[in-house]
Amino acid sequence: MSDVLETLPGPPEDVVVQPDGQPIRAATTDDADQVAALVHAAYRGEESQEGWTTEVGLVAGTRTDAEAVRALVEAPDSVVLLAEDDEGLLACCHLTKHDEHAYFGMFAVRPGHQGRGIGRRVLDAATLWARAWHVPDLRLSVLNERHELIAWYQRRDFVLTGESVPFGADDELGRPLRDGLALLTMSRPVELDG
Repeated sequence: MSDVLETLPGPPEDVVVQPDGQPIRAATTDDADQVAALVHAAYRGEESQEGWTTEVGLVAGTRTDAEAVRALVEAPDSVVLLAEDDEGLLACCHLTKHDEHAYFGMFAVRPGHQGRGIGRRVLDAATLWARAWHVPDLRLSVLNERHELIAWYQRRDFVLTGESVPFGADDELGRPLRDGLALLTMSRPVELDG
């Protein structure tokens, strides 16, 4: 995790986490359209091919929409985190609290801003949030064909758990364009104080 982590206290919806000086805040329902557009741009849109997170050629369909994002923002034990600059939304992720872990998903960085450390700072902020929830692990799912993404998470201390589910078991995340796609589970401990 980054050496510089500052959390500005307040009610949960107003908490701002600043890993390495990057303000990261919890989304509101007013952010839903922008979040959905960012996720589409990072994974499925034409713009996604400028970055390294594209799923073009692997998965078709809508990754999420504004209605689904609003539901995540309003759900209990759920937060959508946003990193922004003067030009707008740079990155986002969704975190859900479970009994034994926090699930990290819907992670997206605007393609033109990938490779600049913004994703790492959002992951750091999500880890702080998970720590505040007092859960021991942070978990995520990644497509088995996304070798560069698996390696990125491994460099951040995530390990493959051995768990996997076939991709496309539901239409929630899109339609697979290749046979054999699966979601692999990765996990890393959340360092809890005391």
